[in-house]
Amino acid sequence: MKLNKYLTIAIVSFAVLLQLIIISYSQITGYIQIPNLLNFFIRLFIGSTISSIFGLVIVYINLMSINYLDKVLPIPQKLLTRIPFELLLATIAGIIVGTSATLFSELLFHYYDSLFKHIVNNSLMSIIINYIVMLMIESFAWYRRGQESKSKSEELEKENTLIRFETLKSQLNPHFLFNSLNVLSSLIKSEPEKAQNFVDEFSSVYRYTLDVIEKPVVEFKEELEYARSFLFLQKIRFGEALIVEINVDASKLHLLVPPLALQTLLENAFKHNRVSSNSPLQIKIYDKENLIVVQNNLQLKLNSVESKGIGLSNLQKRYELLGEVKPRFSINEDKYIAEIPLLSEEI
Repeated sequence: MKLNKYLTIAIVSFAVLLQLIIISYSQITGYIQIPNLLNFFIRLFIGSTISSIFGLVIVYINLMSINYLDKVLPIPQKLLTRIPFELLLATIAGIIVGTSATLFSELLFHYYDSLFKHIVNNSLMSIIINYIVMLMIESFAWYRRGQESKSKSEELEKENTLIRFETLKSQLNPHFLFNSLNVLSSLIKSEPEKAQNFVDEFSSVYRYTLDVIEKPVVEFKEELEYARSFLFLQKIRFGEALIVEINVDASKLHLLVPPLALQTLLENAFKHNRVSSNSPLQIKIYDKENLIVVQNNLQLKLNSVESKGIGLSNLQKRYELLGEVKPRFSINEDKYIAEIPLLSEEI
């Protein structure tokens, strides 16, 4: 959260209202004597100015404290640990602001009784007010988080609807079906056992698509199983023209990725690169820190067709909705490298 003009206006308005109440109460109780209307407005102006300045300071300190705590003690995961720290920071800020405001007022008006008593009273009042301000800021922040979460969920759902449409359209692509059925037809005559394996993997590809199409994220081990099935079909089709190497640490398999993320990258490799016995397409899938890397050698088709799958831009958009870390795509000499983050928490 940041200190913006609307919050500044609210603080100044509250400061004026607070001073009106304090001055009026002090006049009624006889604590101070206001000889005329001009003196009243002078006190109101000076008091409101001081209250506004210190109000802005204390709100700014609170915002900095909350932003810091959001990083080290996020809500709701560490709410119980966060509360004592938040109260301590609010107390310290209240004492500093209350003492500073009292000393500043002493320079302007000069208290007739004990300065220490005013410091204690004003500090206590500042602490109580700061607790209320901190509570209001946190309540607003909680509300805003809820709205942002709702907005993000709605946007993610909208994006996933588009993904579902594009993915199903891609899977029902006549060229994909024709090539797969053509391969199956030749296998049935020559290698019936391999044909059965082809059918099993072919059905796995479609079953996985239907199973995960509604989910925002899936475990990477599911994606990897899908990738093995998809690459099995391609391996049967292209034979020695396709070389695949998969090397992923088992500790990374429970982490999360958007569904069909690997399909995006694998389809991209096949659609834009030549695959032949003279120029085999080499695909590597491996992990690097909290990333999954999909790498292929670059041998671009002369007339590369436009992708009709969910697309790299779509994948980037989904990652933007799921978190701050985004996929990275780069070309290193004769290799195309895609890096997709592994997520640790489900959305």
